[in-house]
Amino acid sequence: MTHQAISTIVITRLRSALNALRAYSVVIDGRKVDKLDAGVTKRFGLSPGKHEISVSMDFYKSPPLVLNLSGDETVTLECGEKASLGGHGTFSLRGLGSLLGSALSPSEYFFMRIVGTETAGERRPVDTIANQAVPSSPARDAASAPMIFLSYRRDDTEHITGRIRDRLGTHFGDQAIFRDVDSIPAGIDFTRKVKESIRVARVLVAIIGPQWVAAVDRQGRRRLDQPDDPVRFELETAIDMGVPILPVLVEQAVMPGRDDLPASLAALSSINAVTIPPEPYFAEGVKRLGLAIENHDPPQAPAVPSQPAPCSACGNRINPGQAFCTRCGQRV
Repeated sequence: MTHQAISTIVITRLRSALNALRAYSVVIDGRKVDKLDAGVTKRFGLSPGKHEISVSMDFYKSPPLVLNLSGDETVTLECGEKASLGGHGTFSLRGLGSLLGSALSPSEYFFMRIVGTETAGERRPVDTIANQAVPSSPARDAASAPMIFLSYRRDDTEHITGRIRDRLGTHFGDQAIFRDVDSIPAGIDFTRKVKESIRVARVLVAIIGPQWVAAVDRQGRRRLDQPDDPVRFELETAIDMGVPILPVLVEQAVMPGRDDLPASLAALSSINAVTIPPEPYFAEGVKRLGLAIENHDPPQAPAVPSQPAPCSACGNRINPGQAFCTRCGQRV
């Protein structure tokens, strides 16, 4: 199955004296997805297609910035107040005029602008991604897609997974992290939602604690041996879809050996894991995890081999790279 590429939006809120202690709301496609403090940069994973990005606070908001995103694209944005109470010229007639103007026009109080964009290592002109119309398509989801899927056992690592999720959310953006308790609303089919989320994930982070392998159900059977075990299902789904798996060892857990795993997960034992040590080194461990996630570029779809074309003169098969037909000598 082809892996769906994810674009990344990086938003930096510039520092100013005005509203320095209050957070902006980041609005993507009409939905508030996160908070943004002064001087902070956050990242958001989005599906390819057309998206509207803006920031707001109370009844003030920036005009929506319309982006037409392609896969594996990173767009860097800056936002802030148009009328700042700090800095040179604040109390000049021009500065006061700006301030009054923003008060009269709340929709123009904040700004959002593009400062850079890259696609697969190549920079693109700014005007090629902003304010372009995109035909609607079922494959393009207006809501942002998760880029990091967290897999864990609640009775093994629920608390530390929450801490890891919070730190990853600060770095990548809360909206870019999938964790079952946060991302699956009541009444939604668990299996379908997990499959949909893993399909668009950049990486599945498998958090392994001391009881990850040995955990048992109420009948005393090892959970990992049960086909309907949620953790096993998540990992098998990622393997089937070709989504990279990044094991993370916490609370002094060790990497399971091949003999500890069902045959469908045996390959997991050979993947190099990230170890997150206890305090006072926890933060450093999560930082290493963030770097490891960033290094997991989405896999590219395999190139489709070109099919031999027939010679226009005699119909003989012409192989790729062939300049002349071997039967009639006609130039290709």
